[in-house]
Amino acid sequence: MKQRLIPTFRIDNGFDRQNLNIIDKRFKAINADRLSRMRGALQDRHKAFLDALPILLHCNHPMLPGFVNRHVPCKISEFKPEKPDILAAKTLARSFTLNYEPEIPESIQGVYVMGSVGTIAQSDRSDLDVWLCYEPSLNQKSIQLLQQKCERISEWATQQRLEVHFFLMDCEAFKRGHISTLDKESSGSAQRLLLLDEFYRSAIHIAGRTPLWWCVPENDEPEYAAHTHTLLEKRFVNPNKVLDFGGVAAIPSGEFIGAGIWQLYKAIESPYKSVLKLLLLEAYVSEYPDIQPLSIQFKQSIFDGELDIDELDSYVLVYQRIEAYLKKNHQYKRLELARRCFYFKVGCQLSRSSKHHARPWQREILSKMVAEWQWSTEDIALLDARKRWKIATVVSERAMLANELNHSYHFLLEFAQGQNESRSISTEELTVLGRKLQAAFERRPGKIEWINPNISKDVSEDEIAIRHRKGSKEQPETWTALAFSGTFAARENTNVHSSVHFVELIVWCFYNGIIQSHTRLDFSDSPLVDLQQTRRLLDTLGRWLPKPQAPVKHEHFFKAAQPEKILLLINVGATTQSELQEQGLQRLSQKSDPLRFGSRNESLVASIDLISVNSWQEVHVRRFDRDSALLDALKEYMRMTLPNTHHAPPELTIECIGGDYGQIIEHRVTEFFDEINRCFYSKHKGQHRYIFRLEQAFHVLQFIGMRPTIAAYQKESQLFTALGQEHKEFSGISVDSRCLQNSPIPLIASKMRRNTVSVFYRRFEAGMETFIADEKGSIVHFVEKRQQDKNTLSPLHRFLRAAIARQAKSHPDLLADFGICPIYFYELTQPAEQRITARQTPISQSVRQKSMFEVKAIAFSDDNEQVLYDFYCDDQEFSARSFNEQLFLVVAQFVLSRRNNGENYPIYITDLDLSLCNELLSANGELQISHYLDVKNTLEAKLNQAIGVLSNA
Repeated sequence: MKQRLIPTFRIDNGFDRQNLNIIDKRFKAINADRLSRMRGALQDRHKAFLDALPILLHCNHPMLPGFVNRHVPCKISEFKPEKPDILAAKTLARSFTLNYEPEIPESIQGVYVMGSVGTIAQSDRSDLDVWLCYEPSLNQKSIQLLQQKCERISEWATQQRLEVHFFLMDCEAFKRGHISTLDKESSGSAQRLLLLDEFYRSAIHIAGRTPLWWCVPENDEPEYAAHTHTLLEKRFVNPNKVLDFGGVAAIPSGEFIGAGIWQLYKAIESPYKSVLKLLLLEAYVSEYPDIQPLSIQFKQSIFDGELDIDELDSYVLVYQRIEAYLKKNHQYKRLELARRCFYFKVGCQLSRSSKHHARPWQREILSKMVAEWQWSTEDIALLDARKRWKIATVVSERAMLANELNHSYHFLLEFAQGQNESRSISTEELTVLGRKLQAAFERRPGKIEWINPNISKDVSEDEIAIRHRKGSKEQPETWTALAFSGTFAARENTNVHSSVHFVELIVWCFYNGIIQSHTRLDFSDSPLVDLQQTRRLLDTLGRWLPKPQAPVKHEHFFKAAQPEKILLLINVGATTQSELQEQGLQRLSQKSDPLRFGSRNESLVASIDLISVNSWQEVHVRRFDRDSALLDALKEYMRMTLPNTHHAPPELTIECIGGDYGQIIEHRVTEFFDEINRCFYSKHKGQHRYIFRLEQAFHVLQFIGMRPTIAAYQKESQLFTALGQEHKEFSGISVDSRCLQNSPIPLIASKMRRNTVSVFYRRFEAGMETFIADEKGSIVHFVEKRQQDKNTLSPLHRFLRAAIARQAKSHPDLLADFGICPIYFYELTQPAEQRITARQTPISQSVRQKSMFEVKAIAFSDDNEQVLYDFYCDDQEFSARSFNEQLFLVVAQFVLSRRNNGENYPIYITDLDLSLCNELLSANGELQISHYLDVKNTLEAKLNQAIGVLSNA
């Protein structure tokens, strides 16, 4: 055991400058060794960057990389450029000369590199995280200029194929706890002291001042503030030569949950590294509140005289702490995973000969550790073949990683909740990270999981067999992908993945890279699909879902996921060509309607697979293969983006994969969805209805609140009745271009307007058909089958004016258009073999003398909430309670008695008062003109029926 060379005396009891000098030399020796190892692991051009970094920041020379202008803060404190620094600058700019400018202040206090560099975990792919500590007195404009210079230096490094990240730090603000997010995707504000702990044990000092923390013995860490105050006040340490980031003795419990969530997000791209960091957090938490951070352990070793950088390697220290924790709790399976994570992080393949490694010290350390773990040659060879792991191994590995990440997260979460402390993470950071985790790890029906988070480089298979098993009462239908290996004579198969739907299986295999262009496919046991159809499907996916996927922009997680694009695949494996031919599909042409094909009006859309990608890059697949496949897919599509919101409808692609007539089916369904999109998302605002015909029925698509609904009507008369239903607000109508082509409804729908009443009529030899669109878009339809009085429309006009006047009392918006509610009359005509046309006609409100007297009805309710009507004719009252069932006969008889020569023509209601029964007559308690018309037609029918009875008596 090493003997402690530095006394444990407190600073006020014998800790002198000599000891401080010893400690300073030890830290600088360790730093020099680490810097040497870091340089040794870099390529020559990367070494040139590292050598030039101090002089780039120290000077503002216009020919050096990163130059912005001469006002950028520069000059590194305690940095005196020497010959190697000047040569490094001249290598980049031959004209470089070092000018001594004493008037320029020292604006940069220190430059450090932290992370895996200089450790066993450094690799050719390791990036450089540079902490640049600037003078706290710099104003915001100067900081922005310095940031701009650092960004340009990073860009220059990228050109040298070196990834460099600069983090500008104000150490005084950091010490006080004021730390801005280190970058837009980090949760730096959640883990200040944990970050500082990592910095102290891994940072390599490049230039400028050294950390004051070096001077504080580990035993005095709890009194760090008092100790450093004495050091500076008594001039043990020159304040112009040190930087003070603060101590790490007491890490708040709230930091662990923030750091845990952040590492879970990082696990999306680097699971092995994140597992190690989460296990370290868990080990820390297990010691709470008496935690000894690794940085303090590292410092204690140096105070104890340990100078072997192999023993002080920051990543080795991390593993040793994790190992001790897991062994203490007898969690050996987790320890084995931790060892694999460490081995992969180091990246030194021990099964390969040593000549492949330029850093023998790295191989030597790892070999000793692996020997202690008692790994076999086969174990090491399997791990070294990780880049070539196939899907079965990757899925198993991902499951273990996911279980570990889940365990660590809940452990940390329970700890934070038990401490009853608020999480040291902003609400926005917590929400964003939570959403990222959801997108990466949440499992939901139909969601295509990404199962290879940088575990293997290539999981593609040379040969995949697709097998199908029919469903039964005990087991659902299953599609399975099998991967074959070995010779033809002795082939072995591996179950790659299974799904209840074929398209979901293929999308899963495509998305995860198992099926690629070179993969041979075998369908010998799958009669519903074939190779040609599957290749078409894969080609479609290749165009629609290109790989690799672009990284999701950080700002996309600021809000809930929104669908961005949708692919509808029609008839994949649903209908064979022979079945289509039996239905007469060979006669299908562009003029035919695939949604109502043949004498039985059958839909040729037998199935739809809906694939969606949302703004979080989640991929979902849903299968619709019942008789209602198109309707179900339509409702699912409409649910994804509600009309009248700020969200645009998702980009829609439609392809018919199955059958030779797929283009005609595809064209029709595309036309169908395009018209629906124009109806709900472009042309109209507010409520709207879309009418279409599918197979034998008419359908009306509309939104009830936030829910899309589709109602079916077998007959046109039933549809007309439905169009007369009441609405809370104006509801327009659009009609599918291939529906109701010989009906006036499309024409009526095009002329309907809010707060307007439109009357459409067409005459027949024995009557007249009338459609009335009211102020909310309800259409009242009725037919009068008798020789019409020429003045039929005039009483109707008069009635409508009276109804509007009554409605305007409670709904003044009805008269918003210049104080009137327009009433338009259109006569409908249809020339031979032409479309129906509408000609606006003037209607006079004056009627002949025989119709001048009033026929008014007033609604009221009885004790059973039944609606009854009292009539008033020429001021004569006819009470419903007085005449009961004879009411209509009595009123009809009175009207006939007032006519000259007993003329027998229809009775028209001239006024109607429904104000006392609005709750009974309307489901939403609000009347509209259609309610008046419905009651008018009902009462007139009964009165005119009574006239018929009296005339025949």
